[in-house]
Amino acid sequence: MGYNHEPEPGSRRRVAKNGNVDALHPEVAGEFGPLTEYVGYALRRAQLQVFQDFIDALDELDLRPAHFSVLTVIDANPGVLQSRACAALGIQKANFVPLLDGLQRRGLLRRVAIDGRANGLHLTDEGRKLLTRARRLHDRHERRVEATMTPLERKRLIATLTRLAGLDGVSPSAGRAAERRSPSGSAAAPRRGSVAKRSRSATDRA
Repeated sequence: MGYNHEPEPGSRRRVAKNGNVDALHPEVAGEFGPLTEYVGYALRRAQLQVFQDFIDALDELDLRPAHFSVLTVIDANPGVLQSRACAALGIQKANFVPLLDGLQRRGLLRRVAIDGRANGLHLTDEGRKLLTRARRLHDRHERRVEATMTPLERKRLIATLTRLAGLDGVSPSAGRAAERRSPSGSAAAPRRGSVAKRSRSATDRA
């Protein structure tokens, strides 16, 4: 499907020799006050753990989660326009182009010019083979994640995260806009494109 700094594959230390606390395991630092009650803090902790496991799972194929997402989208939409794939994944063009360049150099995808202006994206045979292997590794990773919850909890978690991400059309920014009332009593409109820009920026770092 990418979303913050990716820890290096295999990095699971808790405290370095110099005594610094590992970002993956901040509990070794002791009490954190109200942090543990904050939704954002809990999401960040969970994201670090889940992504580290996924990064480690893909390491043997020399892929990152962002690579996996791109290959998956292209496989599901052969010939998808480069610009549409970029928008669908929420990745900024400045980061998406070099990402595609790297996959193309590895012989995993090819660009096909359309009308001499746009590029359609296709996986090569090698790309499809690698994606098949990556999906098997992803499925093992997903089973490890699912083992921490019941099927009903998983369903509710995905629904909640989807709502928080604004993927169901209800963005958290809508709540903020409702709270910011203009003198006339109407909700102040958010700046055009501000939510999309923040979303793309967060996804690029994944």
